[in-house]
Amino acid sequence: MTNYERAASIFRGAEWTYRDMERALAEQEWNIAVRRAQEAVELALKGLLALMGVDYPKEHDPADVFARAVREHGLAIEEKILEEIRIFSARLAHRRAPAFYFEIRVEEQEARQAAKDAAQMLAWAQEWWKWLERKNDLTPTAR
Repeated sequence: MTNYERAASIFRGAEWTYRDMERALAEQEWNIAVRRAQEAVELALKGLLALMGVDYPKEHDPADVFARAVREHGLAIEEKILEEIRIFSARLAHRRAPAFYFEIRVEEQEARQAAKDAAQMLAWAQEWWKWLERKNDLTPTAR
């Protein structure tokens, strides 16, 4: 498997997980929605890191590694956006296990905020993915 294929698989996982999060919201499974939102953010960031050829950390909050990689690869992302990503990635990573194991009770408002953060991350990630493909000439023949 090439780096591109691995990155694409991870990124598809982010999109699948996001859809699963939407299903959890629709079924009012607030704890599961938070867990899936966290996983979608994590996988989106790791997919982008893999696309950049960066070894991503085997932890649930890769935002700091992503921010460093962005600077090293010249991805034009405002520091304000990177800080937003750091904040919601850290918050979701902190809540993922307690939410999943029902050690806490997640309320609808928190689940919907997690979903909003995940939606924003996925939208940014899809945009950056396209930019990185163009920048690195990742066309089917170049892969």
